[in-house]
Amino acid sequence: MFPKRFVGLALALILGLSLLPACAPQTVTVTETAAPVTVTVTETAAVETVTVTETAAPVTVTKTAAPVTVTKTVAPSPTPVGPPITFKVSHQWAEGDVRDRLARAFGDLVTERTGGSITFEYYPARALYKPKEQWDAMRTGALDMSVFPLDYASGKVPQFSITLMPCIVPTMEVGLSWKDKQIGYSIDGLCLANGVRHVIWVWMEGGPASKKNQIILPEDVAGHKMRAAGKKFEYMLREAGAAITSMPSSEIYHALATGVLDSALTSSGSWVSYKLYEQVKYINVARDYAIWFMEEGLYMSQKSYDRMTPEQKRIFNACAAEIQDTWVLPNFKQAVQTLIEVFGKAGVEMHFMTKSEWEVWLKFAQETAWKSFAETVEGGQELLDQALAALE
Repeated sequence: MFPKRFVGLALALILGLSLLPACAPQTVTVTETAAPVTVTVTETAAVETVTVTETAAPVTVTKTAAPVTVTKTVAPSPTPVGPPITFKVSHQWAEGDVRDRLARAFGDLVTERTGGSITFEYYPARALYKPKEQWDAMRTGALDMSVFPLDYASGKVPQFSITLMPCIVPTMEVGLSWKDKQIGYSIDGLCLANGVRHVIWVWMEGGPASKKNQIILPEDVAGHKMRAAGKKFEYMLREAGAAITSMPSSEIYHALATGVLDSALTSSGSWVSYKLYEQVKYINVARDYAIWFMEEGLYMSQKSYDRMTPEQKRIFNACAAEIQDTWVLPNFKQAVQTLIEVFGKAGVEMHFMTKSEWEVWLKFAQETAWKSFAETVEGGQELLDQALAALE
């Protein structure tokens, strides 16, 4: 096996082969070998990626310059690894949505790397379970895996509301950093205590849209019939004068079409995949600033995880780390740009939130949602403090 962390900036010496300095980004791959491998990363004008594939002996990377990104991969197996297992994966979004593609990208990688011993069946668009039912189904082992908005389980585990707290996550990058910080350890611990494993972290930005008027500041929701997504968003917007109706994002289209809702908050991905641009006239686009970030990661039943052999688990976890490091951010960052293109073509009036507007929402969130979470949820203030520490 190889060490878990490698550092350095560009060029490599692999098994005595020296690469000369280059300005274009390079990928250095260490493949299967029976002898120890030393990779010396020296200075170059471009940031590089070192990909370390499964080896039979330690791999040492010697740092001589600034840090370089190192991606660890597992070599595909020519023969099946362990007994055959098929996992069922459920989620609420349409096939082709970025969250659907996440599940399939991960599944395809695991199948390849295990030589076909682990396969996956996908059930998008609520085909297997209703959105909120997926949590208990994973807890009991009835469902193997789900791309799941964790706040949907906050009725069972109130602490999960921290993963959809107004203005607590300013950027996708900050949200993804939770994985390796105390706030992430706390959330993962709560998941495990409930029999569910957090496989891949995902954050999706979102914003409000309406049939009535542009929603720029809290006072703009007064008198609206609104879907807020998340208990603390509901609390905040109710304090601002909105009448709240709770529902999963998959039900927003019908509610807007029938007048049950005037406005809604949901993710950039859902605004597009559910074709909500057909029902709204105004949207506040989460391009530069967003009050709404939701953790919508890939989760797994602990009972299902325990069906794998130790070697299958090792490959499974390595594939999760690879998708986390190389796939999530570039693909999910594209969602807001897709929204701008689609809503623009549909003629929806777009507003792009400014820093000063975001700061108004932040102050209002602190006085309402944050205060309520700290006062009513066990350990709420501690989780808020951990989330704020992740900004440092």
